[in-house]
Amino acid sequence: MHKKRHLLIGVLLFFGVFILLYPSTGFAQSGTVNVDTTLNVRAEPSTSSAVIGSLYPGDTVDLEEVAGSWGKITYKGQTGYVSMTYIQTETGALEGKTIAIDAGHGGKDSGAVANGVLEKNVVLPIAQKTEAKLQAQGADVIMTRSADTFIELEDRAAKANAAGADVFVSIHANASSDTSANGTEVYYYPGSSSGQSLASSVQDSLVNQLGSRDRGIKSADFNVLRNTSMPAVLAEIGFVTNAAEAKKLNSSAYQDKAATGLVQGVKEYTE
Repeated sequence: MHKKRHLLIGVLLFFGVFILLYPSTGFAQSGTVNVDTTLNVRAEPSTSSAVIGSLYPGDTVDLEEVAGSWGKITYKGQTGYVSMTYIQTETGALEGKTIAIDAGHGGKDSGAVANGVLEKNVVLPIAQKTEAKLQAQGADVIMTRSADTFIELEDRAAKANAAGADVFVSIHANASSDTSANGTEVYYYPGSSSGQSLASSVQDSLVNQLGSRDRGIKSADFNVLRNTSMPAVLAEIGFVTNAAEAKKLNSSAYQDKAATGLVQGVKEYTE
């Protein structure tokens, strides 16, 4: 009898310690895959376990349980496990926020053109990826354009103002007569302390995600910054006039990194 009791106590202590060391959530939680290439889905919560599938950057998953550094999911009808190192679980961090995203140029206005790249064609997918990532964080997103259309500058600002947006982010690609010029910079309206704070957060996050040269934040009297009534920034992601950077800007993976940087910057500003 005493042996059975000791055995039962031992088992209970074991599981008690396990739960303390590897706490598990008791509810489903959404997460977003944050990797450069692919994320392995494994049969068991171990790096030595068999790979049963792959997830891609931006994929969303429903985490049934989280224990230690592993998350349990259902993958194509079967149980799988993913490393939580590559899953962002801040879903809802921007709940109740309205974010205006402005893809620069469009339609008859190509923006900067160099190295076979049109500015309007690289900033739109960045804006669309940013929209999806913001929505995954619970934000309401206002897009000034969602297709290759021409929108007047005044109308872009007016749309954000009418929606009562909390933040305005205009996305652009840079150009210079110096083809060696490269890097990322973010602009805010002169004298706007809130715009400056937002610009600082966005700049830091973009540079961190892209690994680009940090050209800093600057003030400028741009139309969309002057006419918006909320904290607003204009982000120059990189230079189309720089051959190496133009190639990156035209890459879906790089566009995704830029979107992640923009979202992270907005989140840090609103926290």
